[in-house]
Amino acid sequence: MKKNMYVFWGLVITTLISALDANIMQTASPTIVKQLGGMELFAWIFVVYMLASTVTVPLYGKLSDMYGRKNLLMFSVGLFTLGSILCGMANSMVTLIIFRGIQGLGAGGMIPLSMIIVGDLFTIERRGKIQAVFSSIWAISSIVGPILGSFFVEALTWRWIFFINIPIGIASVLCLLPYKEQMEFKKTHIDYKGFFLFGISITLLLLSTNIEHSIWLLILGVIGLIVFVLVERKESHPFLPVSLFRNKGILMTNLFMLVYCLAFFGTSNFIPLYLQEGSHMSIYKSGLILLSIAVGWTFGSTPAGKWILRFGYKLLFIIGSLITTVSGLALYLFITDISYVSLFIILTIQGVAFGLLFAVGTIASQEFAEAHIKGMSTSLQMFLKNIGTSIGVTVMGLIINQAVNIHVGMKNLFLYALILSLINIVISFFIPAKTTTSSENN
Repeated sequence: MKKNMYVFWGLVITTLISALDANIMQTASPTIVKQLGGMELFAWIFVVYMLASTVTVPLYGKLSDMYGRKNLLMFSVGLFTLGSILCGMANSMVTLIIFRGIQGLGAGGMIPLSMIIVGDLFTIERRGKIQAVFSSIWAISSIVGPILGSFFVEALTWRWIFFINIPIGIASVLCLLPYKEQMEFKKTHIDYKGFFLFGISITLLLLSTNIEHSIWLLILGVIGLIVFVLVERKESHPFLPVSLFRNKGILMTNLFMLVYCLAFFGTSNFIPLYLQEGSHMSIYKSGLILLSIAVGWTFGSTPAGKWILRFGYKLLFIIGSLITTVSGLALYLFITDISYVSLFIILTIQGVAFGLLFAVGTIASQEFAEAHIKGMSTSLQMFLKNIGTSIGVTVMGLIINQAVNIHVGMKNLFLYALILSLINIVISFFIPAKTTTSSENN
């Protein structure tokens, strides 16, 4: 048990690195561009990291089922830390972008592998509480990250936003060293052909959401996925195991989470913008509104494990999607003349649904899967969440930009989210209530 606590803190620290990096970069990036030049490449600081960290998620899941989680997680933390050192030493925008790609290759394994280890080590009841801790880390980092970024830029140098990851990365690896994995991992053939086809296709699709006039990237990405499916059907050991899609629990849960992230998860990116432009609110006060989602998330995810054992998956997915839809309807109807306090309350309620569904979704992806593909199943859902959020945010950005003003744009944005949330309610009724095995005894 004591060793498990060391591992737990290692996973907490790993999550902290990822969360801090995401939030510090937002504050420091304008200063970096001023010093290094290359304003035309500014967006690629984020795009290359997003591509590398998203596309590699399923590969880390596959490898973890073959070689174990511990060594792979330490490798990904080490790669991320190496990328951080190189980023801190970058002397041009081009080298910084390349090194951010290395960082992203490491980051692709850090969060999914942490979630997989949590699934291996802890019971269903405890997993909800642990996910609440991880959610709190992201919430705290969203406040501390920008402040820390400002401090490094003003008091030291922007390079410290990367160098700060060195001691944190070392601490994470040291905490993981005592961990002894109990599972037996079966080494099988790795379908690199399938991975590269899949990776290139997804990269093209993600690039099409970040680059203007990119219809050809979208077309090539879709063609690539079709070729990937045709090739994988003939592969004896496919990159994405067919059993993942024959399993109704995994299939419907993943479909639900994909649509859910397409619908609502990206709305939080635009609410501070709306408060600043539509209500002329300060940056500080508009950003503080997101604490509501973090607070609600904690309350929703903490009891999720106990509720799964008591009520089953289906009922919780139905309740979570109904709460999201009702709160989303309230935002659609009243967003243009709602008070700050009322908005905070509605977003807190929506945060409860977010926390509940993300916790239940992660646990379901592990419990519906057989032991030898649990890592792949967990990472696949995380990958689909990332894809859904990326595409959803892009669609929402288009909706905002094409509206006559910010008020109309936000109304249209929540209408879009509402339509998809109704689809989610339907999907939730097809999710099995229980797993076929006695996973409760993990």
